[in-house]
Amino acid sequence: MEKVFANIIVDVTVDALNKSFVYVVPDDLIGKIKPGDKVIFPFGKGNTDREGFVLELLSLEQLKSKNFYKKDAYFKKTDAIDNLKEIKKVSENKIAASEILLKMAIFLCKEYYAPISTCISTVLPVKRIIRKNKKQVDAISKYKIDEIEKNVRDEIVLNNEQNKIINDIVLELKKEEFNEHLIFGVTGSGKTEVYIKVIEEVLKKGKQVIVLIPEIALTHQTVIRLKEKFEENIAIIHSRMSEGDRYIQYNKCEKGETSILVGPRSAIFAPFDNLGLVVIDEVNDSSYKSETMPRYNTIDVARFRCKEQNATLISLSATPNVDLYYNAKDEKSGIHLHKLKSRATSTLPKVYLIDMTKELRNGNKTIFSNFLKEKIRDRLDKKEQIMLYMNRRGYNTIFTCKECRETYKCPHCDVALVSHSDGKLKCHYCGYEVDEPMICPKCASKDIEKYGMGTEKLEELCIDLFPDARVLRMDRDTTKEKDGHDKIIEKFRNGEADIIIGTQMIVKGHDFPNVTLVAVMRADLSLYESSYKASENTFSMLTQCVGRSGRRSEGESIIQCFDVDSFVMEMIVKQDYEAFYDKEIEFRKKLNYPPFSKLLIISLNSKNQDYLYEISKNLKLILQKYNNSDAVILGPSNANPEKIKDIYIMQIIVKCATMIEAKKFRSLSKKYIDFADKPNLIKILFDIE
Repeated sequence: MEKVFANIIVDVTVDALNKSFVYVVPDDLIGKIKPGDKVIFPFGKGNTDREGFVLELLSLEQLKSKNFYKKDAYFKKTDAIDNLKEIKKVSENKIAASEILLKMAIFLCKEYYAPISTCISTVLPVKRIIRKNKKQVDAISKYKIDEIEKNVRDEIVLNNEQNKIINDIVLELKKEEFNEHLIFGVTGSGKTEVYIKVIEEVLKKGKQVIVLIPEIALTHQTVIRLKEKFEENIAIIHSRMSEGDRYIQYNKCEKGETSILVGPRSAIFAPFDNLGLVVIDEVNDSSYKSETMPRYNTIDVARFRCKEQNATLISLSATPNVDLYYNAKDEKSGIHLHKLKSRATSTLPKVYLIDMTKELRNGNKTIFSNFLKEKIRDRLDKKEQIMLYMNRRGYNTIFTCKECRETYKCPHCDVALVSHSDGKLKCHYCGYEVDEPMICPKCASKDIEKYGMGTEKLEELCIDLFPDARVLRMDRDTTKEKDGHDKIIEKFRNGEADIIIGTQMIVKGHDFPNVTLVAVMRADLSLYESSYKASENTFSMLTQCVGRSGRRSEGESIIQCFDVDSFVMEMIVKQDYEAFYDKEIEFRKKLNYPPFSKLLIISLNSKNQDYLYEISKNLKLILQKYNNSDAVILGPSNANPEKIKDIYIMQIIVKCATMIEAKKFRSLSKKYIDFADKPNLIKILFDIE
């Protein structure tokens, strides 16, 4: 029997093992092992059993043609092939990566400089087979369709704008090749109805669909809408599901028992071999950018996958990323731009901007402006619902000593601890918590001051002001339990509460028919972030907030802030994205920010602060030495926050003219760290914007 060899990646995240190793496939496993399988094999001098993934299978001739003789220590002698070790067996109860998922893992490895084992693990959101519990039911079955709402939607007649977009996209579908679309439409313009119609056409062709959502809290609404149209032909997957539930949903996709998968960014790695469509809802949302290695941008991964499988990519947003909109406006980009300029079933809400400085001058020191209190009382009397958005959770956000001005910080992160109503000070980065001290640990003073506000305190104040109102709170603290998001959303949708208070998870894309008033409690906080995207992020989030009001009837939104003269606030009141975009793109062009340049953000992490500082300074010198262009090298500087989970972080930012140039500096930086005198003490991560 002709020998078969396997190229294997060891399932260990160590830079030294970020390469493949060649093993012999024993005769009894030939034909039983395929690329993507997880196998067990002897590794190293001690022949320790290790697990790893098969990247590819090779014949002897293929092995020779790959020139492994020069690259691999195994082939220093002409008879080295005879000394290769054999695979022992296929790992039991482990999920294999399909051909397309392996391609995506390799793409992640090359594009984001992450270890290949980490990338393979990333493309497998479910790692092992879980035997079904007799009591376990399909997670989809718990989503119950409200027949009254369904009937209302069934009677909706699509307008000319919607029908034109559907027809244009369906025409592209017929080509059966990669095509990309951006649907830019105001909040409530019927973007969901458009992509549901497109899904219908894709399913008729026998193909599969991935629908990506930015927030787990949106799962309930999205699944219900799709279930109304496509019944049980849906699966869901997200991190708050149990391991068993995730496996059941993943297995449905792998076996072809479902054609639609709904989930946050990890759902892009669905095991669909016949993919026809990827939908990215609220494409502007920052959650589509992974903050852990590999630090991928979901739209880039989706674009790669759709090209590989000749599928269609549709992105939707009322506030598309400035870069994406800039590219979509350029016909040469290949992105088809579609616009929905008006709401489908109502008019845009009226927006009021409230100057909280004037409120303070007039003696109102509460977070509720007098105007907001009047409007809330009016809505309660009319039996209509209200949403209050606060971008901080917890009770008090600052806990300090009035005597020595000591602020209580997390010992593991460079952030202030937040006071919660259970008497604990908590870190919202690493989870550290401690009892609130009765005296200052630094000077022993009893004069402790608590100020600032989070969602918990807002809830308490709201109940005090409106004791007859039924109030719900939705943030990370109230959604810890299984199905926590769904339970709160369902209660509010069913009219079991009058007011919902929450962080951004309550305002992303939700459609509550009875909400006629939305208020943003401190709208300008995000304007002060140290990022060139601060205005874009603020405009996007506030537009989403405003857009939750008046989805079926007249609605109003109240923006409370201190910086009422900001251009961003002016555009929010007008709800004019294109005017905002024109101003923002002008600002970007003047200062040469993306899309007019590429920013390489180099993050250097270490537990040793002194070594980190030394390496960062030296890296900048290296980059300056090899800077043969007009690239601008900024830093090194402390990140914000500069320490998370006992890891110090410094950043160097390189402003480059092209992507090729950015990747050149990235490669140079990686090589420098790889050959540093203490490479194990430092980790390097990259983002290119």
